[in-house]
Amino acid sequence: MTIDQPRVIPKPIEVYKRFIHRLPTQHPFIPHLEDRIYNLEAGYAGENFVDNFLKQIAFSKHYAILKDLHLPISDSGYLQLDTIILTPKYLAILEIKNIRGKISFQRNPDQLIREVDGEITAFKCPEQQIIRHAQKLTLLLNSLNLQLPVKSFIVFASTKTIVAQPPKRVRAVMGCDIATHINSLNVLPDVLPVNKFKHLLNYFTVNATGFIPKPLSHIYPLNLKEIKRGLLCAKCFQFVEGSCSSFGTLKKTMQQQALEDWFYLYKETISNKECMEFLNLKDKHAASYLLRNSRLYPINNTKSRYYVIQKK
Repeated sequence: MTIDQPRVIPKPIEVYKRFIHRLPTQHPFIPHLEDRIYNLEAGYAGENFVDNFLKQIAFSKHYAILKDLHLPISDSGYLQLDTIILTPKYLAILEIKNIRGKISFQRNPDQLIREVDGEITAFKCPEQQIIRHAQKLTLLLNSLNLQLPVKSFIVFASTKTIVAQPPKRVRAVMGCDIATHINSLNVLPDVLPVNKFKHLLNYFTVNATGFIPKPLSHIYPLNLKEIKRGLLCAKCFQFVEGSCSSFGTLKKTMQQQALEDWFYLYKETISNKECMEFLNLKDKHAASYLLRNSRLYPINNTKSRYYVIQKK
């Protein structure tokens, strides 16, 4: 059994690009959105760059490469992983960073320090992050009565990264060299029989959910009155009443995208009235029909009913 999941464009990139066109032209939040989009696109490009080198790895018969895995492990905890490689021999976590410049892993406190063009910037420590991921995965494997070595790598995608001070507890590698390091693991003996490997792979794929970040209104005081309402074509970024005559974007598609905009940008719940007003629907019956036929989960059975995203 072999699986190599395709990597898809992160949903926030699409939503944030639409949101720029829902704000007034000179809105002060637009530069923050543009920075977020830039960082997300840079991260996505770095992950795709590393994916190309994963194709050079000589795997055995059974393996899986899972990307952008969001895995709940408790009622309030989850794992969000750039890439994991699962084989009967080991489970490898890849934390991919697309950062150019001179970087150092600082101690006490743990931070990643980047110097580029004379500017110094501090980031959260990816070493501590991947150590936490490995610990959580080990606990998960133990709960499933599976013993499998967990290997961790911090992978730098940019060829313009200079690692002045490397991490001490996790191996740091360049993206172009990742195949060499993974191939060295592929000579290890199998630890899991094939049936248990398939069981673990099934656990990951069945329990994985979509990752929905906290609405931007939680970090920036957005005023709903400032946000343009209605259906927005994501190709021409024009507001339309029905399907887009210029690019053929269907009305149904734009309605679902408008609901995504609401959840990513403003609030984690939506009521019938909020849906009707935000999408400029003709009445509450149109809103009710749309909400019932979307991938949303209803809460309450009365007039106070509202909907949340079904993450599976």
